[in-house]
Amino acid sequence: MVRLWNRDLIRRDILTCRGWWHGLIGAALILAFVFGQICSLRAHPVHTESADYPFVIGFERFYSSRDDDDYLARGGLILLNELNCVACHEPPNQWAERLAGVEATNLHGVGTRLDVLDLEMMIRNPRFVKKDTSMPSMFAGSDRDLGEVEALKHYLSSLKYELPPYPRGNIEAGRQLYHRIGCVACHAPEVGFRPEGLPENAEIELAGLPSTPMNLVDLYDLQALTHFLLGSNEHRPSGRMPDYQLGENEAADLAAYLKAGPDLVLPDKLAGALKKDDDFRADKEIVAKGRELFVAKNCVACHALPGQLGEQQLNKSKPLLALDTTSRNACMSERPSGGAMPFYGMDEVQKRAISLALERMASAPESLKSDEVDWRMKQLNCYACHERDGVGGVEAAREVYFRFEDLSYRKLGREGHLPPSIDHIGGEGTKELLRRSLSSSGDRNRIRPHISGCMPVYGEDISERLIKAFEKAKPTSGENAN
Repeated sequence: MVRLWNRDLIRRDILTCRGWWHGLIGAALILAFVFGQICSLRAHPVHTESADYPFVIGFERFYSSRDDDDYLARGGLILLNELNCVACHEPPNQWAERLAGVEATNLHGVGTRLDVLDLEMMIRNPRFVKKDTSMPSMFAGSDRDLGEVEALKHYLSSLKYELPPYPRGNIEAGRQLYHRIGCVACHAPEVGFRPEGLPENAEIELAGLPSTPMNLVDLYDLQALTHFLLGSNEHRPSGRMPDYQLGENEAADLAAYLKAGPDLVLPDKLAGALKKDDDFRADKEIVAKGRELFVAKNCVACHALPGQLGEQQLNKSKPLLALDTTSRNACMSERPSGGAMPFYGMDEVQKRAISLALERMASAPESLKSDEVDWRMKQLNCYACHERDGVGGVEAAREVYFRFEDLSYRKLGREGHLPPSIDHIGGEGTKELLRRSLSSSGDRNRIRPHISGCMPVYGEDISERLIKAFEKAKPTSGENAN
């Protein structure tokens, strides 16, 4: 049996509620506001519903409250890495290579991508802007220093670059591209979209597996979004958004489509409170203070300091094994606790998984051991496209978007239009094949030109880690589903 997903969505609604009555009132208020817009909003992939907790696809797809403790603890390891807990809490030596953490978004040019208001809201409480974000809040508590918020806003807004003059994109061409090259393996398809050549009587199922949200698209400047799509590995060095090697016109078309969803109309009072300051100018003295705060607040634990040569001295906290696994305070608190303590807004399943992982790291580390290839593939969401040892593969409802680039290959059936199983890959003999697949060559359909979906390109560091994991692994039989 292929293990695709077992997330318990209903559980989240129950555990994150402050009581059924408050939940009922909150739901009624939300429905009153969005009911008239919900159908048109959620049809577009940018406006699909987001989780109300840090969304980590490698955990979201494969772990749930119904898992036994040993298996869920492995999911906790993924969270420790993907939420970058290890940036502040040093892991034991034997886990240092696997728990290397994530290099967060490159902030060079962030003042070009986001306007001043959005930057301020991200600083105050990232979850207000993107409620599924893995970025913790340092200023969500009642004791927040608005002067520090202002200083960081000035600093980040000063990080700008000049954008090239990109062509104006075609929305319909972008829609076709989005649903053809593989974006829908990770992100949601547009509800109601029918690929070209699909028989009229064919029904399209709604995707059931979790899709990686992309709510920030609404906030990006159109030209900046095009720029991002042309160099996503530079902007997101973690490899969680790989590079599809788009041409300028393709990137412009895709950006135009992603920006074409209906705007969310805010109530008048809220819109007035969030009025943009068109006259804002970054003050050099305040910028300098903000830059100092960027280091003092330990933002450099996750984000590289733009323009800084050499490594910054981080403010390290307790080692991982010194943390209290029973505590629901500090980083795992239910509400912002203020001070220098980051607030993640994790749900109970994530907290339990992390606690179990920490317990086993201290007492029974062998129970956490898993195939490194499986670990890397969950991190990078390779399972969205590829099946290995009975795990993963393209969801049945999304197969319709993976088409034959050359119709003469229809005789191959599913193998002619879907990403291949990688059971046979492993050992030293696969190094060059993997390097050719994962690194840039200027031709995104270089391996299987008959498939419309293409293999994305990862940064060199990310690629080499994955290649080394496959080198140490043996080819699998495809019969051992988790």
